[in-house]
Amino acid sequence: MDTSAELNANGGFIVLTSFCNVVLWGGIYKSLGVLLPTLTDQFTDHTWLTGVVISFIGVSADLSGLFTTLLEDKFGRRRMLILSTLTVNVGLMLVPLATSIVHIAIVLAVVVGPAVGISAVLSKVLLGRHFNKRYTLANGISHTGQVVSLLAFAPMTQLFLDTYGWRGATLLLAGVCLHSVVCPVLVKEEKERYETPPDQHDHKETNSTGMTRVKSCFAHALSTVDLRILREFNFWVVFSCFFGARFPDNAWFLFNISHLQAKGFSPQTSAALCSAASVGYLVGCVMFSPLVDRGFLKCSTGVLISSLLLTLSLAIDPLLHEAWSIAVFTALFGLSSSAMYALTDVLTKELLGRERLTSAFAWSSALGVAAKMLGGFLPGWVYDSSGTYDLAFVIMGAAPAVAAIPLVIGKIWKEI
Repeated sequence: MDTSAELNANGGFIVLTSFCNVVLWGGIYKSLGVLLPTLTDQFTDHTWLTGVVISFIGVSADLSGLFTTLLEDKFGRRRMLILSTLTVNVGLMLVPLATSIVHIAIVLAVVVGPAVGISAVLSKVLLGRHFNKRYTLANGISHTGQVVSLLAFAPMTQLFLDTYGWRGATLLLAGVCLHSVVCPVLVKEEKERYETPPDQHDHKETNSTGMTRVKSCFAHALSTVDLRILREFNFWVVFSCFFGARFPDNAWFLFNISHLQAKGFSPQTSAALCSAASVGYLVGCVMFSPLVDRGFLKCSTGVLISSLLLTLSLAIDPLLHEAWSIAVFTALFGLSSSAMYALTDVLTKELLGRERLTSAFAWSSALGVAAKMLGGFLPGWVYDSSGTYDLAFVIMGAAPAVAAIPLVIGKIWKEI
């Protein structure tokens, strides 16, 4: 597909859909991070427990990604995007009805999380299948949705919380997120250029026994999930980079406001300082796009640079106590984190191919459950044990550098 065909009206709607999905996911998670201290005081005395409960939304989102290929094959990407977006908002409307932390955990894990996971995978697949020559730019633009989630959702949720309490804030959050359902409605689902010929066994299915049908469906499910991708070194290179970005990003979104409050800043100031990351996100999402799209910089090199900058932005945090210095390195965190996320998606397409994007993104999300659980548990546990988040941020900073090692090995291997 040439550049003019990529940048048609449907291409714009696809970018808008992916953009809004990033806004939805980042906004919900950041808003729950703002609500974390209040929910802890309301339902439990343990910060780590509330963090784990909120992280359930990420865990269920990751695991539900494995079913995306089956649902996509059965109902189509556009229909599933619309349905999953609506389901997210229904789940958020149920949260204010909770009377215990267990109720919140169930709603986040069973309703909100799976819907977010399916919509996240499908929106990225739509983007990767439509764009080719300008994929890095389109992917970077979609990731600028984090700017909106950081710049708007943290102070907005804090305002809702101060005015209406946590129940009213959550209900208003659901109303804001409901607007995103318009985007997948506008997308026109494109037919594949080369369609798989129908299986002749389908014509004989009416004469087969029930057990044969079950076995056939099970075999089809296994082939659709694409277990063979787990045997490829390139997949583990991509997943390692994904893990290195997700663990610190998840922990930062969830605990940074609590971390700043522990340093002595007010809730309003903490929310404002977090918004500094939006400046970095805006730059980082598109910083490497012209260089990668035009072939001046390899995508893998951009990932390595981003991982080192991400390590620096977090590892130095224990030495920062002034608001201006925290704002500067928060912006650096946003820049490096967004660049690493955007480039990792591009690297996935380069190493694994366009046709395997659904299974690649789904398996990366499913295996990334460990990153979500670790990000939801470790900082809170460190704080409950030591009274400070400093050690947690050092560990978070080390993760991207360590995760980049397989990519370095892969680059050296190819040169040999």
